[in-house]
Amino acid sequence: MMTRAAIGVVLILLAASQSGCVTTLEDAQTAKGSGTSRTYRKPYDVVWPVVVESIKSSGLNLVSADRETGRILARRPPTMASWGESVAIFVDESEKTTTRVEIVSKATWSVNMTAANWERRLFEVLDKRL
Repeated sequence: MMTRAAIGVVLILLAASQSGCVTTLEDAQTAKGSGTSRTYRKPYDVVWPVVVESIKSSGLNLVSADRETGRILARRPPTMASWGESVAIFVDESEKTTTRVEIVSKATWSVNMTAANWERRLFEVLDKRL
């Protein structure tokens, strides 16, 4: 049997999802071009596996990684400090020797002030590894 607090949380989440406050992996994916990006002076074949491994070791759950399209989707489920986050990463070969990485991070619940900024966190890791 659900407690009153649990019922309250469910009602809040239902209201938020109906009002457009909840974001999904699809929202992060369609926000391409609005995230933070960096260009690395490394070929795509070097950058891609480093990005994938960085996500796996970051605490995010890897949802999909399509090397052919350069798109990676990841999420972090709710924790004590956050309702969770959806993250889309786009890896594009700029030239044969440079690769552009864009990261879009969206809080699952848009009013979540404690959601992690995965753009900053992942680029800190990538900058060290690349």
